[in-house]
Amino acid sequence: MPRYEKIGIVHHGLLADAGELANDLTLKYADGHSWWLATQDTLDECEDDLKTTDLIITIGGDGTILRGVHAAAALDIPVLGVNMGRVGFMSDIEAKDALDEVSWYLDGNARVERRYMLSATIGAGAGSDSEPVLALNDITVARGAVLRVIEVSTVIDGVHLATYRGDGVVVSTATGSTGYNLALGGPVMDPQSRDFLVKPIATHMSQFGGVILQESSKIELTVLTEHEATLSVDGFVDEPLAVGETVTVTQAGNFASFLRRKPPADFWGDLSRRLGLRKGSLKTSRSRHR
Repeated sequence: MPRYEKIGIVHHGLLADAGELANDLTLKYADGHSWWLATQDTLDECEDDLKTTDLIITIGGDGTILRGVHAAAALDIPVLGVNMGRVGFMSDIEAKDALDEVSWYLDGNARVERRYMLSATIGAGAGSDSEPVLALNDITVARGAVLRVIEVSTVIDGVHLATYRGDGVVVSTATGSTGYNLALGGPVMDPQSRDFLVKPIATHMSQFGGVILQESSKIELTVLTEHEATLSVDGFVDEPLAVGETVTVTQAGNFASFLRRKPPADFWGDLSRRLGLRKGSLKTSRSRHR
């Protein structure tokens, strides 16, 4: 079993409780481990530490996990999420339990779960593509600050699916299917799937459930309107898009690794609990409230 010796903690910089928990973990588990701490805003300053890190623990919500994952994935460092947010689909421990439960993970007992990522490039023609940007949750081509609809041509594997006129288009990973996609009425996918999906945003086709694509697919999203559009990656990497620019999205095999205590099938029970989905017959539910 792997034992994690050098550990980084990425905590939400605006939550005092997150910083306190980070310090408490380093004190309680000082023996046999070396630690470094950062917030999501200072993580870029930790490149040297990251090179020799065995594990990253994030303390916050899913946004904090995403920041940690973007730093960890390229170096194949597993991530353990401690939830201080509201839903915490990607986390494995609640903050109130972390001081007692972290030791089980540090001793190498957890399974490692892969979550596949998307890659996006921006181009206006052959040979002009930008450096790829990775996303664990989603890649969105959407309108900018001006409240005007945009038109986005959507091509899948060289075949024109549609030109959407509305607020934009979101391309989601299986992990991201519980995020923006779910808010748009899209389906939840098995989190370990390499497939991904496309969903329009606030168009006359918004009730269309979207399309689920196999891992080998390539999506090209081209902005067809003159006014401002934006590429957003995982909600914190934003790039302006001009008319005629194309965002090409693929699943290139990149992945993030998470430490997990429960078996994979328990994802569905956790989903039900976190979303407050009703179980049992309506008659049974009513009788309990009498």
